Amino acid sequence: MRIRHMRYFLAVAEEQSFTRAAARIHIEPSPLSRAIAALESEFDTRLLYRGKGKIRLTFAGEVFQEEARRMLAFMDGARVRVQSAAKGFHGVLRVGLADGLAQPRLSRLLARCREEEPLTGIWIVEMTVAEMLKALDHDQIDAGITIHAGLDKSLVREETLWTDRPVVAIPRNHPLLAHAKIPLREIIRQPLILYHPESCTGGYDVIRRWFGETGRWSPVIAAQASGQESMLMFVAAGYGIGVGLRSQLALYNHPEVVVRPVADDVPSTSVFIVTPDRPDRPLSNELNRFIDRARRIGRTAAH
Repeated sequence: MRIRHMRYFLAVAEEQSFTRAAARIHIEPSPLSRAIAALESEFDTRLLYRGKGKIRLTFAGEVFQEEARRMLAFMDGARVRVQSAAKGFHGVLRVGLADGLAQPRLSRLLARCREEEPLTGIWIVEMTVAEMLKALDHDQIDAGITIHAGLDKSLVREETLWTDRPVVAIPRNHPLLAHAKIPLREIIRQPLILYHPESCTGGYDVIRRWFGETGRWSPVIAAQASGQESMLMFVAAGYGIGVGLRSQLALYNHPEVVVRPVADDVPSTSVFIVTPDRPDRPLSNELNRFIDRARRIGRTAAH
């Protein structure tokens, strides 16, 4: 079995089309079809149902899809570790960063890692929450960082590192600027720039929980944004108001947007580190030390 054949199969399984899969991996459909036929011959079973205009996985194909992902993740992880060793690193951590997080505290955490353990390389990969969970399951990352609080506790361990205060981004000259701190009841009445529930699940989840606590989830959605920068763009254009984290929006300075704190009764937002909850995959020493440094950063921020 060749590694490229596994990659070919995954492309066909995801695209459900030989034509689209061939275009995606830059080969002709005929050799792609022959590669899949060679896999089926090796397993002596059908992996795909080939219909007119559509392809579906057989049950054996579904099983092989998961196994192929695991094997490729293992190979990719081995490549990362070997390349890191060649550059002089004695270990490597792969961290998934969801919800567009780029907080100053993360910068301090990485700086501390560099000071205390310079021979451990750290790879940061930006991804959605769904991609983070899949990457954790397939051993493509060692840990994830997110503000999404609704993860399945039977699959992952979730620990709060620190909290951050929410703030409201408001167009200049907006009537809400009469408030020094914006009450939740006023936020509910305004057209909102919401984060997209897939590309920024954590940010969407935070606002939805606020509305749930008021017994109301029927916001006027003016636009959906993939992150802080696009949210500020909509706010500056006058579409509505947006909600973000204080440390995040402090990274931006838009002349047409004013950032105000929310009222004290609105809860702070937790930033979590997420790791696989699997007895057969204990956390590495490097990851445990990384988490301990993150805890120290969180305690310093709390004080």
